[in-house]
Amino acid sequence: MLLLVALSLTSIATSAVMRGQLMDSVDRDLNAAAEPTASQVLSQLFNRRGGGIPTNYAVLFMPTDGSSPFGVNPTGERLHPDIPTLALTDPRVVNGTIFTVSSTDGEMRWRVVPGQLRDGSATFAVAVALRGVDTTLQRMLRFTTLIGLAVIASCALLGWFGVRRAFRPLTQIEDTAAGIAGGDLTQRIPEPTSKDEVASLARSLNAMLAQIEQSFAVREASEERMRQFVSDASHELRTPLAAVRGYAELFRQGAVTKPEDVASAMRRIEDESIRMGGLVEDLLLLTRLDSQRPFEKGPVDLTVLAADAVQDARALDSTRQVRLLGLSGDLRPTTIEGDEARLRQVVTNLVGNAVNHTPHGTDIEIAVGSAAGRAKLEVRDHGPGVDPVKARKVFERFYRADASRGRGNGGGNGLGLAIVAAIVSAHGGRVGVAATPGGGATFVVDLPTANSQS
Repeated sequence: MLLLVALSLTSIATSAVMRGQLMDSVDRDLNAAAEPTASQVLSQLFNRRGGGIPTNYAVLFMPTDGSSPFGVNPTGERLHPDIPTLALTDPRVVNGTIFTVSSTDGEMRWRVVPGQLRDGSATFAVAVALRGVDTTLQRMLRFTTLIGLAVIASCALLGWFGVRRAFRPLTQIEDTAAGIAGGDLTQRIPEPTSKDEVASLARSLNAMLAQIEQSFAVREASEERMRQFVSDASHELRTPLAAVRGYAELFRQGAVTKPEDVASAMRRIEDESIRMGGLVEDLLLLTRLDSQRPFEKGPVDLTVLAADAVQDARALDSTRQVRLLGLSGDLRPTTIEGDEARLRQVVTNLVGNAVNHTPHGTDIEIAVGSAAGRAKLEVRDHGPGVDPVKARKVFERFYRADASRGRGNGGGNGLGLAIVAAIVSAHGGRVGVAATPGGGATFVVDLPTANSQS
């Protein structure tokens, strides 16, 4: 289409230029021959009687006294130019402006130059037929049309062969797409060695297929984690449910009759119910975090949260020395944008983890500070520490570094650190664990400060 438009515009431009040049040539010749021809024809008209006057021009004289116009036509020409009456005051006569008229039957064009006799007795018009110009332009138009059609046909043929050759890899793309539709996500399109659009398309599709395969792998891994999560949750709930059912069954059968035994059974049912309630709340929280629901964020001072956690830890276990420190010396406010309740849960879980996994009397430090647009909170203990191999799994759900601590043995449900990791990640941060110098474990929370988020 573009080629056709370009050829059409070229043909039009060429015709216009050629027409202009031919008309300029005709006008120059007509201007040069007008007055001599008019004088010669007028002289011959007065001196000859009968017969025609040989000439290549049509000459028409229009007397100013009102008598009828007279003149001659070119030798052998049957068509006459339709020349209007020209007065002495006509601008075309005064300025010698050349103009174009048609023949009396409209079949041919004539180029006319007006003038006046020197004595002012008449105006005259000398006209020449544009048959030669029109014929030349028509021939050129036919020639350019034929050339254009030949060029279009050649380009179409070459383009057809070129497209077939260039798009030959599309068959391979189609075969690869069919294989992927059949479930084989490992298939890839053979990449051509050329650097054309098809090769670029093949590379882009291969990159997309790699991302799709990776996305499916991530999805499968996520589904596997979810299945494991459900399995672990069911396993965790099975023990307290069995205990509650067992004590209820004993009470229903009358096996527990003594007041002290009844009180003990009711206490155990209450403890297991509380434990199940906490587990369900933790599971619901993790589900909400996984769904990435937005938090109600506001300015939160980590230093205040840490100070509250220190007071709570001291109240729970007076045998420990729990201190609040500044990471870079002085303790200063460290403000971030976040959900205060969730961030408080992060600090509480980390301090509770340190209390639960260290002997009574073990010191704990909470350090808070900021640097380079990042806020940091560290919870350090001086207990047995975390094995480097197990350290990579401590933030996994239902993972317990000490398998003997759990369910009915005073341990947690294995979700505390998983909740910490999920909340920190939802706030755009990260959490890790390292060894405390001298022994113990240090949990480090890294979050963006309020200034860096704005």
